[in-house]
Amino acid sequence: MTESFNVISTLRYDPALPGMAEGARNNYPDSQCTPYYLLPYHQDRLLSAARCFNWPDAVKFLEQDRKHFLDFLDSFIPDPTKPWRLRILIDKDGTGRVEASMSSPGPVNLLTPFDMSTSSIIWRVHVDSQWTTPSAFTTHKTTQRDNYTEVRLRAGIKSPKDQVEVLMVNQQGEVMEGSITTVYFRRPSPSAPHGEGKASDAMQQWITPPLASGGNAGTTRRFALASRLCSEEVINAADLRDGDACWISNGVRGFIRGEIVR
Repeated sequence: MTESFNVISTLRYDPALPGMAEGARNNYPDSQCTPYYLLPYHQDRLLSAARCFNWPDAVKFLEQDRKHFLDFLDSFIPDPTKPWRLRILIDKDGTGRVEASMSSPGPVNLLTPFDMSTSSIIWRVHVDSQWTTPSAFTTHKTTQRDNYTEVRLRAGIKSPKDQVEVLMVNQQGEVMEGSITTVYFRRPSPSAPHGEGKASDAMQQWITPPLASGGNAGTTRRFALASRLCSEEVINAADLRDGDACWISNGVRGFIRGEIVR
């Protein structure tokens, strides 16, 4: 396995986030309410990747306490009064750097997953026409992104600014994740009565693919699961229909409504 890559995590820096987090009623993980969206989850995610690839120097760097990690991130913020898209990169020698680019000031739904009132924007969500083989590079986020680039090209996505996503599928036909997002679908809960007719909203639950399907251990995915707003369940790509509603999420844009396009 080549080691000419970095482990990465991408997140939103937003000066408005501390005020939003203090008023949140869900299980927001950052007790310090920093401007870094889901910061503890991002540090954990990077650490898990470093351990997977057996990078002891990177592990040591990422095991530092939260204050020192914050100081490291703060040193890369060009203007703390504006929102930024941050890409944290850690190499095998434990050297870290952050790439900062301007992020949209909003509106973004960061703290209320699956709340229909928070956004009228709906992304088109395609399903990849080919299989992707799960590996450590799909479980963990790294700069080795060839699989993701190919998936997006097949879907005709030309820019990261396009409000379009594509779902990756493993050899068993199971949805793994989106090319830049976690995906969620609504399905009848186990307690819903069987029979004809569509289950009411109260008798449905949000589900997301299990990591066993080969997708990434995303931070917003962890947030939704920890908040008990969704559960894990295998999603077969063959079951998805044109017009099916879904949600997608990532550490920069938060939670976004989606619709399947077949």
